[in-house]
Amino acid sequence: MPNVLEIQPSDSTERIALSYFRLLVRRDMDNFANIWTEDAVQHVPFTPEGLGTVVPAAFNGREAIASHYRAVTKNRREHVFWIDRIHKTLDANCVIVEAHARSIIGETDAVYENNYVCVFHIRDGKIAELKEYANPLPVMRAFRGAFDSGH
Repeated sequence: MPNVLEIQPSDSTERIALSYFRLLVRRDMDNFANIWTEDAVQHVPFTPEGLGTVVPAAFNGREAIASHYRAVTKNRREHVFWIDRIHKTLDANCVIVEAHARSIIGETDAVYENNYVCVFHIRDGKIAELKEYANPLPVMRAFRGAFDSGH
């Protein structure tokens, strides 16, 4: 289970998908915004109950996605992603990444650990769609109260 910063992508689709994790770890939000198409959509199928205003079922558009991640990574510490598996698909523009992460949420000082299955669809060298499957319970424990005033 290598750290995402240590993995060499095998092709451009993997490179873009892995840049999602790398840029979050580095909190490089300007470059993070640039890896998405203007009309990108990020689906969050398991939206945590009670956090729907912070984590809606979908973010529509590059700015909505970037704005969300700017807020939730602003005070994140010790953020690490490990890549468990990368799955190629029959579609050269689609890759599935299994990962897990650990970080400290600055607003709550809670440890956040979760597992992810991310389905990336790439268009013109950018993320056009991401379906991010994660357990909502760790999100609720770590983030509850962190964004009560909105973002």
